[in-house]
Amino acid sequence: MTTTIPSPTTVLPDRRLIRHYRQSFGRVIRFEWIKFRTLRASWVGQALLVALLIGFSALAAAMSNNRMGDTGRAGRFAEMGPVATVLTGANLGVLVVGVLGCILGAREYGSRMIASTVAAVPRRWQVVLSKAVVLTAVLLVSTLVGVFGAFFLGMSVLHSGGNHTAALGDPGVLRQVVGMAGYLTAAGLLGMGLGVLLRSVAGSIGVLIAGLLVLPQLAGALLPASWDPALKYLPSSSAAAFTTIDRAGTDVLSSGAGAAVLVVWVLAVVGGAVWAISRRDV
Repeated sequence: MTTTIPSPTTVLPDRRLIRHYRQSFGRVIRFEWIKFRTLRASWVGQALLVALLIGFSALAAAMSNNRMGDTGRAGRFAEMGPVATVLTGANLGVLVVGVLGCILGAREYGSRMIASTVAAVPRRWQVVLSKAVVLTAVLLVSTLVGVFGAFFLGMSVLHSGGNHTAALGDPGVLRQVVGMAGYLTAAGLLGMGLGVLLRSVAGSIGVLIAGLLVLPQLAGALLPASWDPALKYLPSSSAAAFTTIDRAGTDVLSSGAGAAVLVVWVLAVVGGAVWAISRRDV
């Protein structure tokens, strides 16, 4: 009895050769990268992020210089430290990367292309993880460019006005600058996970804004001080341990603990997205 071994190639009657490839996680990442780079919003979002970080850095530093020595009318930027001043654009940057992540996670549900995606990738967990890999790689580059550009330009403007400045070698400064890039990347991943979980761009954007920007401010202002030990575990409050982001309440974690809590938040949301896409119909 003869056993036929399937060939990795197929020859059509007109002698054209079709090569069959085995699905792998690397190929899924490549497909997600193609989808990401062909979406105009991806590059618009990256450009807007860098422009916001650097533009607001120069603006805040200039405003701080104008307020220097005028203690009676000292503005918000004059009262902040130099690092917090030059990184003030990150507050809007969180919104930009969050929206970009939500679009990446949910846009295929709106167009129903998700059905073709999961048909091509039966191991559905690979779809979510490949999106996370692509988004992380892209955001790490753009956020690092943005925060370092904001830091050096902002410090240059502060120095030109005779104001107090900081150097990367000063205690905690490099941690804050790099940590801000990490927080922005985490915000994008949270948006991506929420997009897959909620299957709606608008819905995931609303939840992300509420969780990162609105809830911490309301909780810190309205809840009694006895809630402060719990508020420090919110995503933005945990990031405040190693960045210049405002926190809810008065308690703050150590930098290492804050980074760990933020990573747990990201893993929980992305893990929930993996579970959701694997269990439910698309």
